[in-house]
Amino acid sequence: MDQLLDQLARRVPQPWGDVLDAGTGASSWDWLLKQNCRSRTGITAEEPRAEALRRRPGMSSTDRVLVGLWQNPELLAGSQFDLILADYLLGACDRYAPHFQEEMLERLISRCRGWIFLIGLEPLPAPANPGQQILFEVAQLRDAVQLLLGNRPHREIPQAWVERHLTRLGARVAWSERYHNLYDEGWVERELASLELNLQLFEDGGLAQVLRRRCHALRRRAAEHLRKAASYSFDYLLGISVERPATTDQPQH
Repeated sequence: MDQLLDQLARRVPQPWGDVLDAGTGASSWDWLLKQNCRSRTGITAEEPRAEALRRRPGMSSTDRVLVGLWQNPELLAGSQFDLILADYLLGACDRYAPHFQEEMLERLISRCRGWIFLIGLEPLPAPANPGQQILFEVAQLRDAVQLLLGNRPHREIPQAWVERHLTRLGARVAWSERYHNLYDEGWVERELASLELNLQLFEDGGLAQVLRRRCHALRRRAAEHLRKAASYSFDYLLGISVERPATTDQPQH
């Protein structure tokens, strides 16, 4: 994560002024706390996570972490930020606000007077070799288990879709980069181990056992085809310019 964020940071000189982390996690918040900013505002959907983030080392008196959902039109209404960080925010959107990605982009642009740093994961394309086929099946099984538990999985958004909607909304993609992802047997093991923990929550023990056997079969195939990491999909980084005059030199909260 830090390597991708560092690539973005090289594009826009610091200090950055007032910064918003639009979907705050520990990685992005820790990274921002190391950057030269006048103020930092974090947004998360869960109070326990917000409390944990408020205790991270490096917090200053001008930093804050708020609990809120972007589908609330009053969230940060009237505030303007010099830089907004949106790392994998659109992909995570469906967990809390299904099909809200376009409106979320509108909200981000309306609250920006400078730059938006956006990181996304291109949805997995059709597999082209045995290694990619295994990776695809692991991702499908992971999402299926989440749906069976009544949860909504991530829904990644293609780079082309994001750029098309940004253009329509009047924002300018000043630059973009792609970093191809490598997945190996270790990645499969971590995903399947997490998946198997979720299987313990199933009321239908028979179905859980069938899915455990599926996990074992995927492990065997990964051991055969993914000893060497396979390239599959990519992360994209967008630097989005929002030309809006600043109205004050003081933080706007």
